Amino acid sequence: MVKIEKIAWGKVRINGQDFWQVLLIGKEMIPRKVEKIKQIYGTDHVVADWEQKLLLSENPEVILIASGWNGVLKVEENFKKRIEKRGIELKIVLTPRIMEEYQQLINQGKKVNCLIHTTC
Repeated sequence: MVKIEKIAWGKVRINGQDFWQVLLIGKEMIPRKVEKIKQIYGTDHVVADWEQKLLLSENPEVILIASGWNGVLKVEENFKKRIEKRGIELKIVLTPRIMEEYQQLINQGKKVNCLIHTTC
């Protein structure tokens, strides 16, 4: 079981491991390729194409996105529409709320895929 243990500016601890930014896909923890995202998009305040595919994989009931401490990470309308078409719930929260939000969904028995942006 994936457990978010601590969140701080620039760091999240999950199952005893520290990450800068991370995707939670089922029980898998995948570090975000921030430098690659910045190189392609000019910023890491987006959900990259390959991240969108990962978030949609394994039939989640909920896609949960921690959009940063100030909500700077943006979710494109096209991605929102793809999520909606599949009947998946999308929740976008400020990063400080991610632990509580994720745990609440898991406790409800929901299948959740998550992206955690730990800065801005």
